[in-house]
Amino acid sequence: MKALLLTDEINQFHWSMLKSVLLILSILPVSQGMLYLWQSTEGSSQIMVGFFAISLMSSLLALSFYSALKATVAKLKPEQISVLEQLIIRIYRYLPMLSLAAMLSYLVTQF
Repeated sequence: MKALLLTDEINQFHWSMLKSVLLILSILPVSQGMLYLWQSTEGSSQIMVGFFAISLMSSLLALSFYSALKATVAKLKPEQISVLEQLIIRIYRYLPMLSLAAMLSYLVTQF
């Protein structure tokens, strides 16, 4: 399908960036759910829930970092890109990494 304003390559870059940001935004509900589950359990069950939460959050953070890094270093063919598209790429290129940094700083202040 042909995009109206942007080339297909830029359109695919845009959607991959949005997927990356949505993956990063999913960290907050997962962390809040794990915290609620950990606080509602008692005793030795907290050890198991805590281990599960650490495992899940570390894998989610690794995937989020990888997708943000992949969006940051994406290479596009500059000879086929207009000036408007180059401006959009410069703006979008660092958005996933900035949202990951903002989400991690928010989570650090909450715990």
